[in-house]
Amino acid sequence: MEITVKDAMRIGPLSTSEIVAGHQKLDNVVKGVTIMEAPDIVNWLAGGELLLTSLYSAPAGTLNYEDFVKKLADKGVAAIAIKVGRFVERVPEEMIEAANQYGLPIIELDANVRFVDVMYPIMAELFNNQVVKLNYYKIIQERFTTLALHCLGLERIIKTLEELIGNPVAVYDRDFKSMSTTNPQLERFIEVTDLFQRESLNDKLSFYRQMVKFPALGEEPVSQVVVPIQAFSQVKAYLTVVEVNKRLQEMDLICLEHAATVVTLDLVKKVAVQEIEQKFQNDLLENLITGKTALNNTLERAALIGWDLSKSYTIVLFNIDNIDGILAKSKNSPDNMYLQALKSDVVSIITNAVRKHTKNYILGTKNDSIILLWPSSDDKYGLLELIKKTGKEIQEQIKKKVKKVSVAIGIGDIALTVDEIPRSFKEAQDSITFGRMIQGQHVIGAFSELGVFRILCKFAERNELQNFVPKPLLKLIEYDKANETDLLKTLEIFLECNGNASKAAKKLFIHYKTILYRLERIKEITGMDLEINEHRLEIEMGLKIIHLLGNEAM
Repeated sequence: MEITVKDAMRIGPLSTSEIVAGHQKLDNVVKGVTIMEAPDIVNWLAGGELLLTSLYSAPAGTLNYEDFVKKLADKGVAAIAIKVGRFVERVPEEMIEAANQYGLPIIELDANVRFVDVMYPIMAELFNNQVVKLNYYKIIQERFTTLALHCLGLERIIKTLEELIGNPVAVYDRDFKSMSTTNPQLERFIEVTDLFQRESLNDKLSFYRQMVKFPALGEEPVSQVVVPIQAFSQVKAYLTVVEVNKRLQEMDLICLEHAATVVTLDLVKKVAVQEIEQKFQNDLLENLITGKTALNNTLERAALIGWDLSKSYTIVLFNIDNIDGILAKSKNSPDNMYLQALKSDVVSIITNAVRKHTKNYILGTKNDSIILLWPSSDDKYGLLELIKKTGKEIQEQIKKKVKKVSVAIGIGDIALTVDEIPRSFKEAQDSITFGRMIQGQHVIGAFSELGVFRILCKFAERNELQNFVPKPLLKLIEYDKANETDLLKTLEIFLECNGNASKAAKKLFIHYKTILYRLERIKEITGMDLEINEHRLEIEMGLKIIHLLGNEAM
């Protein structure tokens, strides 16, 4: 509904006038009509004006026409209409050359044309257009408001938008995965336009136009208008229109703006509902892992949301390193929202990976941890290998997408009944604690594979581990501290090398005779002979406990 210079040339006296320069910019939009009373009018222009003048205030020799035309073009003036035959016989050649160079249409008016005769018809047309826009705005607002109030959902919203603008519509999540579309062929696309080549359509709402390819539609690029949907200061989705039938005009963009508002409301509503549901599920899961199944009718409430607790489950624990600690430190920082989204990304990665292998799983969060109840199967070994393989995939995806955090994974033994879930959860925790000693920070550990550490776990529950460190090892630790030696490490490396002194010496980068001397010194301090099996077993168990407690705790 906009009026361009080309359109204006069909209205009133301009229909008999001639364009003498700036033909390349006849699509400039006319937003108003202004009479030039002084050369410094450039300072008061807003852009989009059709400027009327007889050059009375700027006769030849008093104004640099090239500089004047450039300033008008830079200001965004739609066109300049010059009346000839009174103060100037013709449009100055300097102005014509400058107008062609800078893209400013110049219209030559006859001397008998009154400025008011040019102004009134164009202003009337502009006014009528504004009335039409306001009516259209009202209709569109009422239609989309009805959709929002009746909670008719995303599919209905984009279908309505498609009917109004005559082009297919799609909504994608922030990873550009299709959430809903009016045409299944639009589910996947490939960007062709470089980030810096996007055409901005609305600075306030960040609308932009880019070129894309849809594999389902062929190899021909098509233009796509994209509207980022923001909620809680984060981009949650993208509303897009594919201009396969026609290019969007001003009225279409008005419609798109209203649709974007309603889509935002719909997504905010869904987020709010999901948060309430997630809190409800997390509370239930907390009762299950702590053994409080009788509290608040936990089993009945679980059945209401479709959790079948009559099945057996393997508890899988994902520890996300310090993400809530980072959140707490940045409580008043704008990064807080970003970190919340970061945690959501981790949960999403886990959910998508698990969903490929099983359906009836139970998932919830607890502080820095994500707890998964994976339905068990008859093939226990095969299930464990599947869980470990999935865990590895999850770690790799998190490393690629969320580089600031890492995840450790612990797997408990199968909980045959709901009463065994707390035991399996504790085993998953121990798998991470002890597994990190064996595999490092990014462990994927199963309780069934802990070996001797499973025995230590039982004592760890009663804080009695320190009492089981052999006294000879405590003497060795005290000796190292007092003499700034490293005999305990020498002992560990020697045992890791299966008692091979030559290999241990190479690993420690010392001479073979040096390690023999150290081993003899260890024997003198501890009174333990590594050739005696009982002594060796006691030392190895003691070293594992020391690792678990940490040297600083000794």
